Amino acid sequence: MKKILSLSNLRSSLKVKTIIFTFTIMTLLLCSGGTVLLPYGGTASAATAPPATWQEHWFEHNQLVKLAYYNDDVAIYLDDDLNKANVNWVNNYTTNLWKYVKQTYGTMGGDGRLYVILHNKYGGGHPSEYYSSSHDYRNVIDVGGSDFASNTGWNLDAITHEVGHIVELASYGTQGSPAFNIWKDSKWCEIFNYDAYNGLGMTSEAQRAYNNCMNTTDSFPVAGTAWFKNWFYPIWSKYGKATVLNNYFKLLSQYYPKDVNGAYTRTMNMGEFVYFWGLAANTDLKAQATTAFGWTTDYESQLQKARLEFSVLSKSPTFYKDINYGGTSVSLTPGTYTLAQLQAKGIPNDWASSIKVPSGYTVTIYNDDNFKGTSWTLTADNSSLVGLDCNDLMTSVKITAPVTVYADVNYAGYGISIPKGTYTLNQLQAMGIPNDWVSSIKVQSGVTVEVYQDDNFLGTKWTFTADEANMVNRGCNDAMSSVKIY
Repeated sequence: MKKILSLSNLRSSLKVKTIIFTFTIMTLLLCSGGTVLLPYGGTASAATAPPATWQEHWFEHNQLVKLAYYNDDVAIYLDDDLNKANVNWVNNYTTNLWKYVKQTYGTMGGDGRLYVILHNKYGGGHPSEYYSSSHDYRNVIDVGGSDFASNTGWNLDAITHEVGHIVELASYGTQGSPAFNIWKDSKWCEIFNYDAYNGLGMTSEAQRAYNNCMNTTDSFPVAGTAWFKNWFYPIWSKYGKATVLNNYFKLLSQYYPKDVNGAYTRTMNMGEFVYFWGLAANTDLKAQATTAFGWTTDYESQLQKARLEFSVLSKSPTFYKDINYGGTSVSLTPGTYTLAQLQAKGIPNDWASSIKVPSGYTVTIYNDDNFKGTSWTLTADNSSLVGLDCNDLMTSVKITAPVTVYADVNYAGYGISIPKGTYTLNQLQAMGIPNDWVSSIKVQSGVTVEVYQDDNFLGTKWTFTADEANMVNRGCNDAMSSVKIY
């Protein structure tokens, strides 16, 4: 059994924190007959050569490592104790793997390369990300404790595992891993490795990983938890394989709180974790989570709160740093946002270059704070705000939803915005709307609302196509138990 030392530059509370942690790679059976030298894409001609040497300056590492191979995707550095001829397989494998990562999860930031450092000393491994000064602002995996002559088993798994951490810590312009406290060091990387081997056509390696992971249990969150068998593999196999893995990180980047640098500002609880994986799979994963982890009253409370916080957010307008919906993104629920409020949500001043506006929403952008200056109104997606002459000009914004319901007449009391969709009583309650609660309603032009007296769209129905300040007038005050909005 080998020990690997990992560095994750996790972020929390607007302050960068570097967490050094250790982990244990499970005992791996060597597989015979499989090759890892698979052609994934063509050979790239490097535009800019990486440095010929690199002086290490992290942890106990102090070697002057030397460049052994590079292309546009990877740069391989070795210490003097390694035989270059033994590790040639790493050149092709890491190139293929990094291409697969960028194809599946998007660019990882930095200069586009993966920097691979291999040692015969310094047993273990760690990653570092392009936004960290610890490894000179590069996406790095540093793995040691082997001569790397074998292209399977621990050598292959350790290299792949560390790349999985870069995906976890740097995808979609974000910084950190909100789920690290839940899945800890190796659980995400088990499914990442398995998927990568499948994606690269390495069927024998995928089978080896599957056999090992299906027989592995852990003590967290409860004793005997089979993470791969009862959580990740069922999600991967049923809901899109690599697609569902990517969806999780993409949705997390859009909706989970982060600061203006893209650093996540808090860690997840189990309810949020289950909610976001369900969002990625487009299904309710509470039953699967119960099988995998058990289910507690705390988990239930956390899940309900997550549904309330993120269900509307996931259907709300999304602002992107770059044109064509590229770069870091942040979604905003209906409301009014000054510059300070935008910055608190992770949107810097003069930042947005494209926007997705769901049907029925209206977004008004202002080029000055406090809703002053020139304004632009959008009611549909716009892939380039350059065309409206408002690229990188948003300093405050107002967002209105298709429908807003209020607790009291005359649009008074607590108000909750609802995106288009169909909502049973349970779904309404998850959004914070109690049964038989609505007394007035605002309806955007072109939107139709069908209010039902009973759950599951049964009982008396009332239809609204315009605002109603007093639902007593329609005979349906405090009578809504389900609703359809289209």
